Amino acid sequence: MKKEIAKNEYYEAYVDEEINRTYWVFKGKWNKVTEIPNYLDHVKESVRNLKPGFTDVVDLRTFEIPSLEVIELLDESQKLTENAGVGRQAQIINKKDLEIVRASRNVVKESDMDLKMMQFGSSEEAIEWLNR
Repeated sequence: MKKEIAKNEYYEAYVDEEINRTYWVFKGKWNKVTEIPNYLDHVKESVRNLKPGFTDVVDLRTFEIPSLEVIELLDESQKLTENAGVGRQAQIINKKDLEIVRASRNVVKESDMDLKMMQFGSSEEAIEWLNR
């Protein structure tokens, strides 16, 4: 059962301990770290009771490219997630961006791809991949 960790104008965070999964929805444009003062605390809280190998769903369909300041914070949150033992991560992106990602992926040899993180055009596709 999903438990809400945070819900605000910039993001939503949920965790389902039963299936060992986090769910994130990133929204709009993040310009300054001060706009999201509790974000890292919410990341820590979301993974606190999960077991290594947990899966992660991140919906980026309405997320805009953030400022460099915020990108550094997002890098820090990714490290926290990795240190907590994240397994596979599914990113949900808009269809236009998905076409670009898939086209660029065709250029890379499959053996060189990082299959821990994949992009999808819908929640259903992402969840199906994580459940395999």
